Amino acid sequence: MQVWRELSRRLRIAQESLDLTLRAAGAGSLADFEAIELLATSEGGALPQRQVQDALGLSQSGTSRLVTRLEKSGLLKRVTSAADARAANLEITPAGRAVVAQHRLDFEQRALAALQSLAESLATPGGFPTPALEPAAEPGGILQFGESLLSLGAQAVTVADAIHVRDALEPLVLIEAAQYRTDEDIADCERILAEMAARLSDAKRFYQADWSLHRRLAGLCRNTLLRTVYEGLLSTLESHVDDVVPTEGLRDYLRRRLVVHTEIIDAIASGRVDRVRAAANAHAITGLSAHVGVAS
Repeated sequence: MQVWRELSRRLRIAQESLDLTLRAAGAGSLADFEAIELLATSEGGALPQRQVQDALGLSQSGTSRLVTRLEKSGLLKRVTSAADARAANLEITPAGRAVVAQHRLDFEQRALAALQSLAESLATPGGFPTPALEPAAEPGGILQFGESLLSLGAQAVTVADAIHVRDALEPLVLIEAAQYRTDEDIADCERILAEMAARLSDAKRFYQADWSLHRRLAGLCRNTLLRTVYEGLLSTLESHVDDVVPTEGLRDYLRRRLVVHTEIIDAIASGRVDRVRAAANAHAITGLSAHVGVAS
């Protein structure tokens, strides 16, 4: 909890600093700039208002106030969605593009400096407060992973915790992947899906391809902190799995997991946040993972 509070405090300080810098430069608040930058980098310069809300982590009322403010400033405009007349799309204006072009470089440099400072603190002994007692080395064991069993060389509790946190971050990673994916990215993911399909008889290699797919998706994230943490959790999982225990019905379970991952890629290719969230929920292992035995 100490580490989490310190990390949250430093993130808050970095955000406040960026906010003050942008306001002083005439670019509006941090949320204002993030919104128009998001539109500027989207295909056609437009996105559904709900997608902008989800990407910025704002409430519906907060998003409405932000949009009204930016619309009055002439930086974006609301247009009726061609797909759904009841929904509003947000479209950046030439004035909005000019603001992004003028301030993006300074924003990126300051954001990068803040992220580097956080990364150095995480990597440096004593950079963050640590508990007084270090946990003892954990033995290996068997971990339930969905309907399969993973044989772990060591640190079974650590792996279980990594799976839990990874599941929590999964929707954020997949939503960013959907936002920034290209046709080439989707083609790469489909090649990995084909590799998974070819490995249904070899569970360990199937999971290796599975984790490779998620690493490829994480690589699409522009949120550096999110990507770094998520990839670290994947590495924890990959590095501690010795094998997958053969069980009855394992091949059928892997086939169902292949269907889940196929839907993830289809949802990301569609760019629809609702489909991405549903696919992420279907993918979650948390709640099905538990210790069933520990090596003596």
